[in-house]
Amino acid sequence: MNGYEYVRTMRSLYNPRTPRAALVAAEAGILPVEALIYKATSVKPLFEEPYDLDDLERVLAQGGLSFGDAMMLSEIFTAMTRESDKERALFAAESLTTLENRWARKVDSIRSAKDGADAETDNSFSLARALYEHALISGRTAPIRNYYLLEAYYLLCQRPDAGSGGPGFNLLIRCLIRLGLLEQAQSEIEIELEKRSDGELLALAVEVAYMRKDVHHVRNLLEGRDIGEFALKPEVRALLEYWQT
Repeated sequence: MNGYEYVRTMRSLYNPRTPRAALVAAEAGILPVEALIYKATSVKPLFEEPYDLDDLERVLAQGGLSFGDAMMLSEIFTAMTRESDKERALFAAESLTTLENRWARKVDSIRSAKDGADAETDNSFSLARALYEHALISGRTAPIRNYYLLEAYYLLCQRPDAGSGGPGFNLLIRCLIRLGLLEQAQSEIEIELEKRSDGELLALAVEVAYMRKDVHHVRNLLEGRDIGEFALKPEVRALLEYWQT
């Protein structure tokens, strides 16, 4: 059997979900070696409609699933729950529950570790981060989303370094943004900007001012600034420089 013959008849044969499964099937004589080549060289993007349920299930099952991929899966599954195909809609609903439960367990695990930790091993930032992620993944309704965001925010406020910049401060601002408290976020950032000159903090201030539709304030924030002195990602630097023009 050549490659073209396999492609023509593949729908009537066993359909391996992964290249590894195709290899095992080929070694067992269940499929021709062309099946392994086809599966290994498949380049269809995962997040492209129509969604492949096997590929989505494979990504969902990954032990090291990143927050970014989880967010993408959440958006896909939410959209799929509205499909007219009841089987696909049910698959999406069950997958959403699996995804949400996974982050709920992550929160519970960190919370348990925090409860048993002393002051020197406090992991409140990790818990706040997990709560923030859980809010965005599970918060399809505002009350649920805001519940987790507020818990994360209050945890961050209690940290001794809450107002000294760093990842804790940035996450605190992200919580305020997601809660829709843009004026409070802007105020917190500008107090911090008075203490230190920081490119990421400046970019965050510009982002919030833009979200508030205050273009005049965006230009005031960037006026006279040498953006090149900051160690920023190229795309962020380009955006800030654009606003200066």
